[in-house]
Parts: sequence; C-alpha cells; structure tokens
Amino acid sequence: MPTWSRAILRTVGVLNTVFAIAGAFWLVSSARWGLLRLEPRPDIPYFKTVFAVMTAINAVFIVLFAVAAVQLLRLRRSGVTLHAVSSALLIAYGLVNGKLWLAGHGIGISIAAATGVGNMGIALFVFGFYFHNLYPIASSLALFFARWKMTATIEGGSTIAAV
Repeated sequence: MPTWSRAILRTVGVLNTVFAIAGAFWLVSSARWGLLRLEPRPDIPYFKTVFAVMTAINAVFIVLFAVAAVQLLRLRRSGVTLHAVSSALLIAYGLVNGKLWLAGHGIGISIAAATGVGNMGIALFVFGFYFHNLYPIASSLALFFARWKMTATIEGGSTIAAV
C-alpha cells in the first residue's frame, strides 16, 4: 500500500477520533442542559422531545465515526466504507432536519429551536473546517481515492492485496 494512502486513512482516522471525543463531550454538556435544566416553554412545545431524539441521533453518529476511526487507524478498507456511509447519512440527516423546520403545529419551531444545541455532538463533523459539510465530503472522496490506489495494479498485472 502506498505510504500516502496510509497517511490519508490515518489522518481521517485521527480527525474522526478528535471530532468524536470533542463531540461526545459537547453532547453530554448540551444534553445535561437541554434535558435537565431548561424550563418548558409554550412557544416551543416539543423542544425536549425533539432535543432528546437529536441527542440520540448524535450519539449514533459519534459511535459510527468512532468505529470508522478505529478501522481507518488499523488501515482497514471497512473504515473507508463506514466513514463514507456515515458521512452520507450525516448529510441526509442535515437535509431532513432542515426540511422539518417547515412542519406545523409547533413541531417545526421546536425542531428549529433544538437544532443548534441538539446537534452539538456532530458540530465538528458538519462544520469542522468552517464550510458546511466540507469535512464529510472531502474526507470521503480522499478515502475513496486512497482505497482505489490501494488496489492499483503493479507491474506484471497482479494487484496489491489490501487489508
């Protein structure tokens, strides 16, 4: 496997690890505030329910990216796939979340109110480099390129066996 391919896998693995650790800390901090300390408000009637669902979804994303990080650090191809699937799900989640702001009967406003604090766990994955979804897209593309190069044909027509 080319050295730079290993470097890409391990770099994304390290970033996933750092983002997951920071995200877990921020998720616990915001959950403590949103679920235990925030008083109910009639203008956002479903805030706590929506916030709890978002917190659970964030926890799932943190676990997915953390598992992908371990696999990438071990130079496993499965880490590339898991990272890419997690990234695609993260982007889809963001799109669905934004569309649900339009829901009526107090649901949309509750979702909109909970989005900022309810998604603290995934904030670095979404805005890690100041541009919305830059990290999941760029890192997935880099990983796919590295995986493609890992299986490149060498002289004589045989392929490099990748883990």
